[in-house]
Amino acid sequence: MSRVQIARYAGAVDDYNPVHVDEEFAKAAGLPSVIAHGPLTVALALDAVVAQIGPDALRSATARLSAPVFPGDELTVAPTDKGVEVRKADGTVVATVALTPAAAADGA
Repeated sequence: MSRVQIARYAGAVDDYNPVHVDEEFAKAAGLPSVIAHGPLTVALALDAVVAQIGPDALRSATARLSAPVFPGDELTVAPTDKGVEVRKADGTVVATVALTPAAAADGA
């Protein structure tokens, strides 16, 4: 995750909460740096999934965030029984995303 991605997302969604954009504020709050918006992390994971399976194969997704993402964190998306996990390089799971395939939602 890069600072540029975080800043661009803040602008795109008009969310300038200082924990996302102000380094000094984030540090004063006890964080090592600003943190990425949770929906940005989920969106990047879904982009990776859709790139693999195609946009018509996915009906819905439900995400649960579990750890902050900081600038410089390398994220990977790993399949699970019910969807995917988004992990940092150290193995920390930052999000789980349950996926509903289009065929399952259509009763096929």
